Amino acid sequence: MNKGVIYSILAALAFSFQNVIVKDLSVTMGTGEIAFFRGTLSAIIILALIKIQHVHLSHEERPTLALRGILGGIGMVCMFYGLRYVPLADTAILSQLSAFFVMLFAAVFLREVIPKNAFVPLVVIILGACFVVRPWHFESFNVYSLFVLAQAILAAAAYTTVSKLTASGKHHQYEIVLYFLVCAAIAGAILMGTDFHMPGRTEWLWCIALGVNSVIAQVWMTRSYMYGNPVVVSFVAYIAVFFNSLWGYLFFGEVISAMTVTGGLLIIGGSMYLTKMKHDKIRKKIN
Repeated sequence: MNKGVIYSILAALAFSFQNVIVKDLSVTMGTGEIAFFRGTLSAIIILALIKIQHVHLSHEERPTLALRGILGGIGMVCMFYGLRYVPLADTAILSQLSAFFVMLFAAVFLREVIPKNAFVPLVVIILGACFVVRPWHFESFNVYSLFVLAQAILAAAAYTTVSKLTASGKHHQYEIVLYFLVCAAIAGAILMGTDFHMPGRTEWLWCIALGVNSVIAQVWMTRSYMYGNPVVVSFVAYIAVFFNSLWGYLFFGEVISAMTVTGGLLIIGGSMYLTKMKHDKIRKKIN
């Protein structure tokens, strides 16, 4: 099996573990506290890696770096807040909407032309999101799913800034991630305010595990694109939906409805098509 595929599966598994840890911690800790400790502990690990590997931080494009950090930080808080009340499967599926918003943001901010044949998958994705959220059915509608939707939007916006930063070739991946983690910790601290309690021994262990797991997931995700075909890696990453659904069933007794399955298939199918279109377009430019 290709290294890129292996790393993609491992990254999806690690990110699903992150969601499980956050959902479990949310029973006894506030969203702000979880975001603060996750951002802080992961930032410490990244700083250690920067020092060990002698990575030099740049002084250029700081506003863009800060914007990437703010978008990612707020998005992470939204995700953590949604995880408190939204099933893991629904969370994983709605997160895939970022592919939809990436296409829109690229057209608006990077002036990329949306292909005419992208209209159908875009509509399919919107329809799939409606099946998962079900805003027309009050008993099935979970208002907290809107936080997960907000995370998908913010993640897409953050990805747009990352594309600009990586295109310049002036920034190491650790630097981009560091801005995100610092902003996430600040956002968590603001949300937490004065309502803070010192984590117990078990909570500390989970927080440390969350910080380490998150960094490992980021590294594996980066390596998956380093060693594998971007389209294949992107498709394999959708296995995260399966992992989250499995953990939701095993650990939290969550059952997936037929409507959610249908919506998930529409979102993933449409997102895969958009991803392929995006990479085909990049390949044509290179050739």
